[in-house]
Amino acid sequence: MSRFGQFHEIPDLPENAFCENKYEFTLEGGGKGGGSSQTVVEAQEIPKWVEEPATRNLARAEAAQKIGYQPYYGPDIAAFNPTQQAAFGSTIGGAEAFGLIPRGSLQPLQGLPQPTTYAGGMQAYSAAPLYEQALAEYQARQPTQAAAYRNLFV
Repeated sequence: MSRFGQFHEIPDLPENAFCENKYEFTLEGGGKGGGSSQTVVEAQEIPKWVEEPATRNLARAEAAQKIGYQPYYGPDIAAFNPTQQAAFGSTIGGAEAFGLIPRGSLQPLQGLPQPTTYAGGMQAYSAAPLYEQALAEYQARQPTQAAAYRNLFV
């Protein structure tokens, strides 16, 4: 059994396997004098073998739609490694040595936030802090709207 349930092989099915059609037609008399009429009813029934799995699937979909947005809090982009950082510093040092930029005017990782260190020493950046900041701003500016959205979910 998988985490999604048990899988069953579906046999070769006839063309009308999913709907059993029943037709009745209404025919109205033509002409000025009228005439007899007959009621038409068209009914489509779901076969019993589809009904139970479809009902379970719909119930599961109803439960799943109550789960709100699930933000990702892990690393999104790898940070520069020490070799790359040294190369940036060397490039800046060379530009300073030849008078292309004023000394001390640039830093290798200027403007970048501190990366987060993850398991195994990997350093990376995550968009989660920006998401949290935007969410807090939204909740501060639109508290009623934010509460209404939050109440849609578990």
